[in-house]
Amino acid sequence: MAIDYTEYAPHPKQRLFHKSCANEIFFGGAAGPGKSRALREQALNYCMEIPKLQAYFFRRTTNELEENHVIPSKLEFPGPPICMYKEQKKRWEFSNKAMLHFCHAQYVKDVFLRQGAEIHVLFVDELGTFLEFMYKYLRGRVRCTIPIPDEFRNKIPGIYCAGNPGGPGHQFVKNTFITSAPANEIWRTPRKEGGMLRQFIPALLEDNPTLEDVDPGFKDRLDGLPEPYRTAYREGDWDIFLGQMFEFNSRDHVIKPIPVPGDAPLYMTFDWGFGKPYSTGWWWVDNDGRIYRFSELYGMRPGQEDVGLRETDPEIADRIVQREKDLGIWGRDIKRLADPTCFNKKPDLMGGGQGPSTAEEFAKKGIVIEPGDANRKLKIRQFHQRVRVMRNQDGSAIDAPMMMVYDTCKDFIRTIPALQADLGNVEDVDTTYEDHVYDETSHICMARPMAGQQPGQGQSIFSRITT
Repeated sequence: MAIDYTEYAPHPKQRLFHKSCANEIFFGGAAGPGKSRALREQALNYCMEIPKLQAYFFRRTTNELEENHVIPSKLEFPGPPICMYKEQKKRWEFSNKAMLHFCHAQYVKDVFLRQGAEIHVLFVDELGTFLEFMYKYLRGRVRCTIPIPDEFRNKIPGIYCAGNPGGPGHQFVKNTFITSAPANEIWRTPRKEGGMLRQFIPALLEDNPTLEDVDPGFKDRLDGLPEPYRTAYREGDWDIFLGQMFEFNSRDHVIKPIPVPGDAPLYMTFDWGFGKPYSTGWWWVDNDGRIYRFSELYGMRPGQEDVGLRETDPEIADRIVQREKDLGIWGRDIKRLADPTCFNKKPDLMGGGQGPSTAEEFAKKGIVIEPGDANRKLKIRQFHQRVRVMRNQDGSAIDAPMMMVYDTCKDFIRTIPALQADLGNVEDVDTTYEDHVYDETSHICMARPMAGQQPGQGQSIFSRITT
């Protein structure tokens, strides 16, 4: 891809972005590698080379769009007679009849303004500030009926995005681009995901030597940010992000499976669900009071996040029994804690009146549960204490946190980092997110409160294994 309309000289990571044969790309990570500039240059090049092209460039708000792209584009783009910016229409118009539209989508309803648009190429900056639905809706507007030169035929229609960790769309960006395939690998997505050639190109500040030469102090200012800002912006770490409710990350909290000690106290925690997923977790406790999630059973329909299996209580109980037999713990002394609503009688739709509760149905299968403490104010404090990482001045962990998770517990690892604070009550979790694992896990946090207990008071099994 020839980019010679401006004084832009792409660095290797930017050049990889421009030359990629993928047509759904996320160029992201740390602050400062030149992501936004690369997006603008890609858009300019396409508009210069492809007559009648309709390119759309999105940021979440008009202020962000104006400050980060409209103003810079006026300084960078060649201008008349090649192209002219139309202030009222918020778009660049090119002499070959191509157009680059600058758009915002502050609210979900704003994406519907593009319902009739034929978006030949879509650019989205700071993708994590967008909700998953907004991105998927805009992706559904991407199509092309104009003639495309052979050089660009495999890249248009196309989608080009950039961003840092954080924001309300963090988890969907992570699932869509970061963890779905190895970095820099190009792969074909299934039809339900758009069927495009997708690629994640990671980038760090060091990938932009121009910025380091012009402003060498920028690196130090990033390093001087408080956590989790430093980790998100300096390292591009997708396991820690801004807006995260709990200090949970794969580096500090997730371990490879280790044998469950034969004499360790065992717990099972359960949160009921039917239309939404139910969540079951199994835990063991070490001599230091540290809890280990070693298995889980999450009742979610495959490929449909936050959609339940709609299984009956006996069916769920059968799954639990089979899982414990597979784990070799069936018959051991297990303290089982569940959502208090599991003890409510349910309507008997066949015979009228009231039918057995979840607790009664479970008991028939040999699973005797007790009501967990669902106090929202207290359980969130206990959860915070459990996942808290005590650190040295250099940022290294003093000891393992008081909650560890086996890497086989995929739904815990997927959903807990995605939880964010309720904007109406910052001391509570926003329940519009997938919080079933959190609700279930809170039962063991409340059953084993940490008042007066700090990591490092004893030598945990985890410490003995890893030292």
